Amino acid sequence: MAKIGTWPLLMSSLLVIGLPVHAQVRASEIATISQTVDGTVITVDYSRPRTRGRTPIYGKVVTWGEVWTPGANGATTLDLSNDVTINGHAIPKGKYSVWMEVQPKDWTVILDPKFKQFHIPHPKPDSSQIRFVVTPDSVVGPEVLTWSFPKIGPTGATLQMAWAGRSVSLDIVVPPSNPITLAANLAARYVGSYKFEWVPRPPPPGVDSAAPPPEDAEMGPPGPPTSVWEVTYAKEMLLVEWAPPPFEEWSKLVLIKIGDDWFYPGAMIDGELFDVASDLVIEFSLKDGKATGFEVRGEDDNVIGSAVRIK
Repeated sequence: MAKIGTWPLLMSSLLVIGLPVHAQVRASEIATISQTVDGTVITVDYSRPRTRGRTPIYGKVVTWGEVWTPGANGATTLDLSNDVTINGHAIPKGKYSVWMEVQPKDWTVILDPKFKQFHIPHPKPDSSQIRFVVTPDSVVGPEVLTWSFPKIGPTGATLQMAWAGRSVSLDIVVPPSNPITLAANLAARYVGSYKFEWVPRPPPPGVDSAAPPPEDAEMGPPGPPTSVWEVTYAKEMLLVEWAPPPFEEWSKLVLIKIGDDWFYPGAMIDGELFDVASDLVIEFSLKDGKATGFEVRGEDDNVIGSAVRIK
């Protein structure tokens, strides 16, 4: 029989030899979730505890007043590739360990720049930490702790932790790669009415352009061949009413400046930016400081539509 003093040597030998792959099962498996929003990458690394029939979790397994990492084993981490805001609080880019002080009503989210931490002992209050209060929602389950991105938009996303009847949502706003606002003195040159037409798509090589197209031929961009763009300026944005549009969700646009007289079109729904067509570029032509028309160019720089000012 091995003496007590030999146990550390035996254990270290086992660690050096390594355990077989099938013995790597953990009570709380490791997981990673990542989401990119307008170039900003948001990543959460965590372990996933299960309720395993324990109830209630909060107030008993996770006691009231406890500073708890929403995960298990090593502290859950949040990695941000850019400065963001979370629930209105400025968070510099970097990696943080994530903690929550759990109370019967409101919880406190704690982001600690010391991210390489075990789930115990809990971190003490520190001036380098970012703290803010949240109110958890009641949910059904889940049995396994889950971080997810239930909402994603062009300007941000909602990061959510859910486990055992409670969920906490963190609303993250990312810095825009191209701001949607525009100075009034610049916007004035583009405001007006424009008659817009799609440029017919050329026939494939070897096809007679005078011959009628086959029934299944692609006839170019969708929508009516001629439409009107009403370009206005409001709320510091260059806005477009497109009638009739190729798709209903593109009836209202915001023009996002990316260069001298160059813009990306962004779809606006209910007054908020919904989508940005960064594969299209709108290039205005100017004379005497006022736009006379514009061209729409595709990814290959081919002109797919053009417009002339009518008012």
